[in-house]
Amino acid sequence: MKHIFIVNPISGKADAGLYLVPDLIEAAKRNEIDYEILVTEYPGHAKELAMDFAERLDAVRIYACGGDGTLNEVTEGVWLSKNPHAEIACVPCGSGNDFIRNFGTQSDFLNLDALIRGHAVVIDLMRTHRGVSAAICSVGIDADIAYGIPRFRRVPLCGGHMAYNLSILQRLCGKMGRRMLVDLDGRRMEETLLIATVCNGSYYGGGFCAAPQADLHDGLLDVILVKKISRVHLAGVLAKYKKGEHIDGTEVAAPYRSIMQHYRARHVRIQPCDGKSAIVNADGECRREKMLDVQALERAAAFVLPEHLCEKSKVTVQKASF
Repeated sequence: MKHIFIVNPISGKADAGLYLVPDLIEAAKRNEIDYEILVTEYPGHAKELAMDFAERLDAVRIYACGGDGTLNEVTEGVWLSKNPHAEIACVPCGSGNDFIRNFGTQSDFLNLDALIRGHAVVIDLMRTHRGVSAAICSVGIDADIAYGIPRFRRVPLCGGHMAYNLSILQRLCGKMGRRMLVDLDGRRMEETLLIATVCNGSYYGGGFCAAPQADLHDGLLDVILVKKISRVHLAGVLAKYKKGEHIDGTEVAAPYRSIMQHYRARHVRIQPCDGKSAIVNADGECRREKMLDVQALERAAAFVLPEHLCEKSKVTVQKASF
């Protein structure tokens, strides 16, 4: 098997991805693998590289060395190749690293020897009109805040945390809640929503556990709808939402049933009732769209777990099917 390490040189704090390269070389030599290391040069480059190698090689493992954005590019490139023998791995050195939280910690996946010796498990993906996503898509106040952060980062002396806080402040000054039409496998409803998330995995947004019960292997999407609430209660509700404490087992916890709903579906459409666009987040990439349209892709990718996590996983190691 060929091992391809695709490195995002500007991921994380202080360009963590670039400083990872010497460690990758040492680990590859220790484990005596056939490998290549490539550094991305522009947005979308990781997707192009992953697709190229997955199309040209049969047995190949492609490592996304960066954050969730890099992982999403690699995942889409491999999926587009339609190579059932291609495996996706993640060396998490970004700012969020949310997807790997579904399986373990950042330290687990930064154990390069264990990752190289690891095995792939089959996972589901999500198809949107943009391509594929692995973790969570959303529309609402969370997507609005994420969309505003890059603009504030361009302000002199405005770093990551300050940009995040300023984006929150700006959003809280706006209208809270929006009338949305939600379609779940043909079941339609209208709600005034603050947040609507469509989840393949559990985590997004730097550690928010929107769907603690989400299963990456069940062929279903978990949908969490948060209704309009007052600004006074917002902080308390979001604190529970971040920890995943709004869900009890497979149901919304009793204190939140009046303001939250949980559903499962294979095809989800969410759009503003006024016909105007909204900010739609797909694994951290935010754009204005008329609709969030997501379909579950069952058994769509083979994702590598570090050796020690394979022993804990209940999922059988097998190949993806396209």
